[in-house]
Amino acid sequence: MKKLILLALLFSMSCQAKKAQPPATSDYLFRRAKEYFDKKKYNQSAELFKEFVFKYPLSDSVDAAQYYLAKSYKEAKNYDDAITEYIFLINTFPTSEYVAISYLELAECYMEKSKTISRDTESINEAKRYIEEFKSRFPDSSAMAKAREVEKALYRRKGLKYLYIADTYLKIGQPRAADVYIDLVFEEFPEDDSLITAAKILKVRSYLLRKECDSARVLFDDIGNLKDKGFQKSIKILAKAIEKSCKK
Repeated sequence: MKKLILLALLFSMSCQAKKAQPPATSDYLFRRAKEYFDKKKYNQSAELFKEFVFKYPLSDSVDAAQYYLAKSYKEAKNYDDAITEYIFLINTFPTSEYVAISYLELAECYMEKSKTISRDTESINEAKRYIEEFKSRFPDSSAMAKAREVEKALYRRKGLKYLYIADTYLKIGQPRAADVYIDLVFEEFPEDDSLITAAKILKVRSYLLRKECDSARVLFDDIGNLKDKGFQKSIKILAKAIEKSCKK
């Protein structure tokens, strides 16, 4: 008798547990995914938004799910997957309200990828291309101010990229190759004082590697009296290098 009562209780509890489980609907799945996203649990939100897109491709919310899938990857710093998903959204849902912001966030993903020190500037060029497309397609967008911020950051990032590449060539003893990128900074960023100063410092190092001491001294005199604290250490090191390499 006791066994029968126990079995009945277990059966009743099982039924109640099943009733307590929420229905596996599209609204429920989207809410769960968004809750994870809002809590900054981006890996979990990405999995659920991906599930939503596959399970409910005809839902009115599928473009929103696609956007948050891309943004989940972006926030998790998984930029390659984020780029793939943003591009899919732009191509598949061209009239979605999320397309405009996707252009900007796509550009930001490419900009983040460009932090890698490499001769390849493709990521910067791609970021710039998507910013230009955004400005062309959405000239009255409320996100235009953000677009200008991203564009400004991209502009400077490209100059820094050139400097990184030039510095890398100098470290391996290839001043001629370094000069190509140093000269690009002079040509493309003439009004950015800090980039120009950094390029001049690298140019002096290039002259020293080529044993062109007179040119090194002339250019060093041009930057030696700078008050910018950010360059003082580099200038002191450069002064010692000139003294050592150019003894008469």
